[in-house]
Amino acid sequence: MPFSDDPKELAPGAVTSSQPRRRRLAAASGAGLVAIAFGTWLLLGIGPEPGGHAPMTICAVNSASLRADVDADGHLDEIHDQDRDGTGSVVFRRGDHRTTVGVGEARGFWQKLRGALKEDMETRGTFGDFDGDGYADLALFYSQDDVGDSPRDGMVVHEVRYGPLARDLSSERTATIRMPISTFVYGARATDTDHDGRAELQVFQSVGDGGVSRYVGRQEGGGVSVSPGEADFYGVPEWPASELGWLDFGACRALGVL
Repeated sequence: MPFSDDPKELAPGAVTSSQPRRRRLAAASGAGLVAIAFGTWLLLGIGPEPGGHAPMTICAVNSASLRADVDADGHLDEIHDQDRDGTGSVVFRRGDHRTTVGVGEARGFWQKLRGALKEDMETRGTFGDFDGDGYADLALFYSQDDVGDSPRDGMVVHEVRYGPLARDLSSERTATIRMPISTFVYGARATDTDHDGRAELQVFQSVGDGGVSRYVGRQEGGGVSVSPGEADFYGVPEWPASELGWLDFGACRALGVL
């Protein structure tokens, strides 16, 4: 029988051989979009949103540990900075379950990407109520370490994230920390030396030649301003010994939290 180019009529409801292939392609495309969306979700670090619980007491267990309801779920979390250099973490509590998130994990996707273009980048951060609303905030820095005695101006992140924070330490309310210089941040601490309920930000920053200056920042104009006029000078080995820190917030035991 000779081959014919004439189109053949199909019975009503009949399925062509190309239709299953189209369905398979559509299904594969849909699965691909889901995978891309999930991958983007992971890369961007989108985590559970904070709750709406009223602020709870922020208090010091000791000079290197705080108690605070970081994510406003009604349960006090633990904040640790064992070396008191701004490399600490939050232990979120939910019943018997514990989830630990380090300050180094707080950087967003684009912040990590920008830092990947530089070498010797390090993250520092500290927690305190900078705006006085009762929730713990995060002051976050991502800067480039010195080369020998020479400081480098490679500060990718200098921002404050106002609480309550999500469980990936992100926030919908973020503002700039206005810095006098952009050199390496050795460490950061929060204090409340005047006990007014609004934390001060203590920034220990490289000034080169083995020196570290301590600058003080305060909530101002929708962000935190760090003043170059309030500075103490330390040698690199000595600066962590500064007594400044979380004990200003009041001891948990004395406040009846423990």
